[in-house]
Amino acid sequence: MGSASTDEILAGSDATLDALFITDAVAARVVPIRGARNLRDMGGYPTQDGRRVKRGVLFRGGHPGDIAADDIQGLHRLGLRGHVDLRTNSERAAHGFPADLVAAAGCWTRDYDLSGGDIKTILNDPAATGEAMRERMIALYRRFPQEQHEGIAAMFRLLLDGQVPLLVNCTAGKDRTGVTCALLLSALGVPREIVRRDYALTETLHHPSAHLFGKDANSPFALTPQIQPAVWQAMMRSPPEYIDATFEVIEREHGGIGAYLAANFGLGEREVSRLQELLLED
Repeated sequence: MGSASTDEILAGSDATLDALFITDAVAARVVPIRGARNLRDMGGYPTQDGRRVKRGVLFRGGHPGDIAADDIQGLHRLGLRGHVDLRTNSERAAHGFPADLVAAAGCWTRDYDLSGGDIKTILNDPAATGEAMRERMIALYRRFPQEQHEGIAAMFRLLLDGQVPLLVNCTAGKDRTGVTCALLLSALGVPREIVRRDYALTETLHHPSAHLFGKDANSPFALTPQIQPAVWQAMMRSPPEYIDATFEVIEREHGGIGAYLAANFGLGEREVSRLQELLLED
């Protein structure tokens, strides 16, 4: 994690913040399961009150479709007791987690379809531009707090019930997962700039031009010849401005993250303290 103290990190200088995101620190955060998509530990980040998020209790990731059968045991070794899978029925059916893992972790799912029809239209438009996709992604992030309300609420319920370790995932482990985990880290008191940088790690770990599925080049989410590279990359990037769009909506409509969490999920002072006692350490 580098030699910077918590106080120095919270002071917000670039050098001390960078200590959390140097190569070795990021590598230590990645869960070493071959083929896992964007699977990483959210522990180790400092909070405003000088504590840190515990290691080994909060995980975020993407689809499991590229994990070889010989490496599935790596998922079991996480000891999951909570699992929020934010994917649609079709996404889960195409690339499912092992049934015994789903049962053991008490996996939460819901029946729904993605709202990104406009995004798919752009993907298949040979005249589309990267800027058009960037604008659609920002619009999508503005809708996420409402669209993913059920999944966010399920995550907080599981955590308050002590169902940890817990995994939150979607397909890329970037958009739906990124918003949900950004809200969780914010609830725990992790400073906004650290939350933004954690969100941005996806494109450090997975280049935006890469295929989303290593074994399924025909997937509608995979890179195909008719998709403009700039359009695909704009969709697959994780620039802080995307997650900023989510926070801007929350602040405009609720006045801040605390009021949003209280109004939408019943997370008052007592509930937030419970989360912090469970998930933070000195």
